[in-house]
Amino acid sequence: MIKKILIGVVALIVLVVGGTLAWMSIPFSYNQDETAAALISSDKVNVDEGDFISFKPVQTAPTKGIIFYPGGKTSAETFAPFMRRFAEQGYLAVIVPMPFKTAFLGVNKADEVVAAYPNIQHWVIAGHSLGGVAASEYVKSADLNRIEGLLLLASYPASDISQFKIATMSISGAKDLQSTPQKINENKAKLPASTDYVVIENANHWQFGSYAADNTKQQGLLSPSEQAEQVFAQSLAFLNRLP
Repeated sequence: MIKKILIGVVALIVLVVGGTLAWMSIPFSYNQDETAAALISSDKVNVDEGDFISFKPVQTAPTKGIIFYPGGKTSAETFAPFMRRFAEQGYLAVIVPMPFKTAFLGVNKADEVVAAYPNIQHWVIAGHSLGGVAASEYVKSADLNRIEGLLLLASYPASDISQFKIATMSISGAKDLQSTPQKINENKAKLPASTDYVVIENANHWQFGSYAADNTKQQGLLSPSEQAEQVFAQSLAFLNRLP
């Protein structure tokens, strides 16, 4: 009898976990026209879709790079337009596709990126939403001589990383209904005291990436292009301030 109960419990756990992973694997819709265009190589940026999606400047040999963790239920391509722009400014930019579209199953994937590009001496790790949470967790085990910056987009850490000496910027939206301003404020103590906080007025959760318009029905927002421009400008300024 006990054996049958245990088998039933195990079967239930497997069913729940399997169902959750299957649900997480179904991504939010994204702007396919924008992302397709961003994934085409040009005379300025070479795009490589292998284990990672990487954007490399053609005319320079970069020594600085940015690693990006997408949020939950998010295809890596969703942030291709955003990341390509860093390559246009001379950085190596790498998006990490996550197992089952779940960054917590790939917290240490950045190690693989660092190993794959040994010529890059200075890295920033970034993430949106749950991707930012995972990026924050990665900081705990990262080589902070190589990983020199943490960039959080509409995100905050799940645990305390305030003791780690890493340059950090948090960019959030004043009209974000997921990573709300209240949640950002409540979790400030978990980040280094030197963290730079940027709040973009009339910005929401979804327009940090090239998500499809049907993911939000909010009114009074910046246009997607306006929000994207402000997020990128602040992000680039942060990277440029690092050594």
